[in-house]
Amino acid sequence: MTKITKFLFLTALVSALSACGGGGGSVEGDSIPTASAGPVTAAALAAALPPSEVANVADDGPLNAEDAYRLVEQTTFGPTLSDIDDASRLGANAWIDQQMLQRPTLLSDTLRQLDTSRWNEYVNAWWRQVIQSDDQLRQRVAFALSEILVVSAHDGLSSEQFGMSGYYDILIRNAFGNYRQLLEEITLNPVMGEYLSMKGNRKPEVSENIQPDENYARELLQLFSIGQVLLNEDGSAQLDDGGVPLPSYNQTSIENFARVFTGWHFANAEDFRWPQNKDYLSPMTAWQDYHDTDAKTLLLGVETPAGQTAEEDLAAALDNVFNHPNVGPFISKQLIQRLVTSNPSPEYVRDVTAVFNSNIDGVRGSLGSVVKAILMHKEARSGHIDAPETFGKIREPLLRLSHVWRAFEPESIHYDFNYGWVEKELSQSPLNSPSVFNFFRPDFSQPGEISNRGLNSPEFQILDESSIITITSRLLASTIWSHNYKTDIEPSRLTIDISDEMNMVSNSDELLDHLNLLLLGGRMSSELRNEVSSLMSARDYEGSESQRVVEAIYLIASSPEAALQF
Repeated sequence: MTKITKFLFLTALVSALSACGGGGGSVEGDSIPTASAGPVTAAALAAALPPSEVANVADDGPLNAEDAYRLVEQTTFGPTLSDIDDASRLGANAWIDQQMLQRPTLLSDTLRQLDTSRWNEYVNAWWRQVIQSDDQLRQRVAFALSEILVVSAHDGLSSEQFGMSGYYDILIRNAFGNYRQLLEEITLNPVMGEYLSMKGNRKPEVSENIQPDENYARELLQLFSIGQVLLNEDGSAQLDDGGVPLPSYNQTSIENFARVFTGWHFANAEDFRWPQNKDYLSPMTAWQDYHDTDAKTLLLGVETPAGQTAEEDLAAALDNVFNHPNVGPFISKQLIQRLVTSNPSPEYVRDVTAVFNSNIDGVRGSLGSVVKAILMHKEARSGHIDAPETFGKIREPLLRLSHVWRAFEPESIHYDFNYGWVEKELSQSPLNSPSVFNFFRPDFSQPGEISNRGLNSPEFQILDESSIITITSRLLASTIWSHNYKTDIEPSRLTIDISDEMNMVSNSDELLDHLNLLLLGGRMSSELRNEVSSLMSARDYEGSESQRVVEAIYLIASSPEAALQF
């Protein structure tokens, strides 16, 4: 991100701050579900490890500290010193391979270790995972997928703790798998079935004035696969002679897909219309009597024959969607935005789309290959130099907080840790967006200079006067009020560990160099450094040197510079 683009993003953040006027499912009985994923061996993972097959691949080899930080920032929930050291030594390719070989950490397994009688405990389990798990890249990709393939506890699903974590586990297990398999698993997941009302969807019944529910069919097309307009491989819209984008589907398409998704319900349902048994863990199963068996017209004029079963229709429909040429650019661009930059160049999208369409083994939809293509592309590794006018992004609020907690991670997260209500302060919470359109849209553009320059800034959609104050307050509470040198800590509060920093407190330059790398990747501006240095020397901290450290951490972590990934 050049000084110009960085200035635009910083200006927008500062403007928002200025406008503020300143200011800093329960489990019944003793029955606990068992893990749904079998053992995964390193050999099995290594066999599927994708090579660096993308066009315009970046040079590989050891990285300097700043470039290593950039890689780790793109692939984890926050750099740690050990991560930066490892990435620097290994280089990007080997670092990515090492991450892809990590055993998956499933949210359901973490949740079983906690008190599931507490509301939204799966959110606390999620925090534990993103802070402490070794499979950081897998967790980061799963989170990105959760913002594309959206389900939300907002619609009354928060009580289904294992159901919600089970849905998230689909994203974790398939983060490096195949997108076709992922589409099928989320389609048949009962949480998705509940959220987008495919569960219990019935074939037309004229006598009862029943028509199939169109909700899942619409969102599958609009949000989960092809988008609303036809795309070129570089993600740009295909236009008619008048310059109007060509639609990728129409209402008739939705109606036909709605008829496909009829006849599915809970795996243990004893009655299709009013079941008492509700299994939110197992894939939904078909009730053929409630499935529409007439012929259906799918995308690109493909027709399914009459008389097929619910399973046959569903397989045909998902194959049809998965093979549509829009899926590659539509999904690839969003994954680039979530991991690397809000404004990828057309060449970047085109190169990754090519890998989605066919990796080195001729496989379509390999997410492992796509993720590696995204991260090994020269724009990801050197876009701050080669594509300076467009490279970079605003960091999501959840990532800003997870970064602080990972940078100064405590030895353990105690049992009483409770941050299930995070959306009230960060405008975000895992699997808890206000609608199926996520917390923000991928094409959102902040009004003003950013919009005028034709740039996207998705994360700005949840930044306003109120949210910036609450995010800043949360960072204050998680640093100045919550560290291991503070004695009066509430049991439910997570404390950062500043032991290493306390060893540097007598040498301000050493401490600032350390915090510069850990929190900003060595990119701290001279203005911010002078401000932090002035704060640290402005008063006598005698007897409270820990306060000097945490105030410096807070000032850096809450700065507009820390809100940027570039």
